Amino acid sequence: MEPYRATKATIYLLTTCFGVVGNIFILLSFATIANQEHKLAKPEIILSHLAASNLLVYLTRTTPSIFFEYGWRNLFGETSCKVVSTLYRVFRGMSIGLTCLLSCFQCIILNKSLRNMAEKQKIHNSVNPLIAILYFTNVVENIDAIMMATNPYNATNLKFVFNPGFCLIIYPGKIEFEGKGYSSFAFDLIFVILMALASFRILLILHRHRRKMKAIRKADSNEGGSAETQAAKTVILLVSFYISFYGIDNTIWLSQIVFNEITTVVSDVRVFFTMCYGAVFPVVVSLYNNKIKNNFQSLLRKKSEE
Repeated sequence: MEPYRATKATIYLLTTCFGVVGNIFILLSFATIANQEHKLAKPEIILSHLAASNLLVYLTRTTPSIFFEYGWRNLFGETSCKVVSTLYRVFRGMSIGLTCLLSCFQCIILNKSLRNMAEKQKIHNSVNPLIAILYFTNVVENIDAIMMATNPYNATNLKFVFNPGFCLIIYPGKIEFEGKGYSSFAFDLIFVILMALASFRILLILHRHRRKMKAIRKADSNEGGSAETQAAKTVILLVSFYISFYGIDNTIWLSQIVFNEITTVVSDVRVFFTMCYGAVFPVVVSLYNNKIKNNFQSLLRKKSEE
């Protein structure tokens, strides 16, 4: 095995193991909370979908790459390539869409203009439909993968192609290739701008209206205590990490489309920064979600008493 491929496979393996375990932990934690309280708060629902999306990104992108680098060359057939490639793109898109939704939701809830429970209830009720719209939009946006993904051994024209190794997504011409690249970049950019603006607004609210936020929290029995402040901190950190990691990802993506050159090393760097967000996400949520921390501490106490 070549040194580069061995190093790449090892980095992918370590990051994937950490990310998979972390996101499964978040999903199990929220499942426990839902069982205890018979419900989840809306930010927790969004975070649950986000953990599931991160987990599926690992399972459909980096896990196949690890097997591929360790010698499993003909891992997928024609149909499975289409399924895996489409799922990866859909859930990668869900990751950015849900992070944006979380930041916008928290910004609106903290906004002082929401003076009564009816307005807040409307915002809460809109979360599930918005998540459904995000799923639908990402499926439509990435429908091309179903048609153009193929087993690498079935490929004959590699001029306009996205190549993760274990599968290929081959485009018939330059227009389709660049069109997909620019549309994906624009799709991500819109979400990044929205989440950045929402996070900036949250920072202003936390800085200028701390006393008023206490009154809002008392009025909103659904969140309780300092839950909104903790959620706001979670949002700001997640958005900061997302913009950092996916900013590098999208910069590389755009340069590849502009220069019409997709090299293996540069693509590997891009995938690595994509993986980083899914690995950091469970750490941030675990640190700033009091319910998860309390459940984890209770579990540790029970283990120590046994």
